[in-house]
Amino acid sequence: MSTLPDVAFTWKWHEPSTVPADELTATWADLEITIGSETPLTTVEDPVAGTVRPYTTGSLYPLAEWIAFNWWSLLAEARPGTQISQLRFAYRNGVGDQRGSWWVRSRRHTLRAAGGGFRWPDAMIVPEGRQTRIVWMPDNVPAWRPGPRHVARGNTVVGSEALTEALRGFVDAVVARLADWGITGTPLQREWAELAATDPAEEAFCRAAARLGLDPYTEAGPYAADIVRVVRELPEPMSTDFLNGVAPQRIAERLRWVARARELAGQGGQAHPAITELRELAADMRATFHTPGRLDNAWHMGYELARRVRAWAGVADTERIETDTMLTHHVEPVTYGDRGLVGYGTRTGAGGPVLVSSRRFTERPRRFLEARALCHFLFEHGPEFLIASAHTHRQHFARGFALEFLAPARGVAERLGDPRGLNTAEDVEQIAEDFGAGTIVVEHQLDNQMLAQDFRWERVPQKVFPGVRYPKETGR
Repeated sequence: MSTLPDVAFTWKWHEPSTVPADELTATWADLEITIGSETPLTTVEDPVAGTVRPYTTGSLYPLAEWIAFNWWSLLAEARPGTQISQLRFAYRNGVGDQRGSWWVRSRRHTLRAAGGGFRWPDAMIVPEGRQTRIVWMPDNVPAWRPGPRHVARGNTVVGSEALTEALRGFVDAVVARLADWGITGTPLQREWAELAATDPAEEAFCRAAARLGLDPYTEAGPYAADIVRVVRELPEPMSTDFLNGVAPQRIAERLRWVARARELAGQGGQAHPAITELRELAADMRATFHTPGRLDNAWHMGYELARRVRAWAGVADTERIETDTMLTHHVEPVTYGDRGLVGYGTRTGAGGPVLVSSRRFTERPRRFLEARALCHFLFEHGPEFLIASAHTHRQHFARGFALEFLAPARGVAERLGDPRGLNTAEDVEQIAEDFGAGTIVVEHQLDNQMLAQDFRWERVPQKVFPGVRYPKETGR
């Protein structure tokens, strides 16, 4: 089982400068936020003093209040992750600064939005299911305002449950500090007390609303009936993927699309024999993925499953593999403007495994979608699933599979030859054409696998899955 870095909030209270104290002066402190061995998010450089320290100083009340009022978004809303994936250089100038509408959409996830007159780290928190991604960036140079500046940079995932407890412990400490100084009736204290009194049914609704990008208390009212309908009509995990992939005002319309897709796919058929065989080959990974509390890297699991399938098929790493030999692909288009729900699939359609997509794709994106569907056929417990644009733990598994299935990193490396010759976009385009994959697929493989391993593929055993029986030889 993979282990993820711990998240720690540590602080040292200052004595209030004035008595009686208010919520700001009573909670003045040095705050350090660390994630494993990474440079602390709160690392500050003071150009005047010529020092660098691991903590930031200020009132912790605004940060605790921001956490409390954005609680459900921090726990359940994965939507900013989609923006991040689409903006490959999104962090060049910061996660929260000077981004117009992008900042508005992500303010519930960006620490800097806590404000209160304090300059918090430029860090973003985005839940991905069992794991939560945290990205932090240094302040721009030259700084837009003088004085100390945050200088740390990082991009990592942590366990969502562990992060929840760290956030809860931090807010509890600030609330306790207020009580110690006789301060009552603040917005933070009222909000935190209401959150503590949330019953399971209300919590389920709040998480569902947050997945739609809504504040459950101030924005979800007009969509309450639709949210309840989604939870009632779609089983888990389909309802979670649905909520992560649709706009609130289009819930009813997209539920009708799912009904049409189900009808188009038909039900009661038998899975393709190869799917049955491959599900047996993937049984251990399926069990691992669905085990509660497992925190294995979803992308890496996808890579491994893809290598198993290609080995089973006897297709060399340098060769193109076909994506449509074990499924039927139908198109049931939806209107433009909300394309977050990408596809519906069932491995027991009328004619075997069926994928129904919500738009027409050109060849390369179509192949990527079909590869994602193949992954779902192999790792889902239930017979049907949804493919969404959301970047969640489950969707990452399927994306990782599609990347390695279409353009194996080892094969890309072999086609490139000497990595020092990676100079032109034409190289990437030619390899993408050979594999029948998008250029972004090859770029992702370069960024996330090949460059990460510094092209030292000789360190990877030829048979990387000891104990796994391969029905067919790979020819390598």
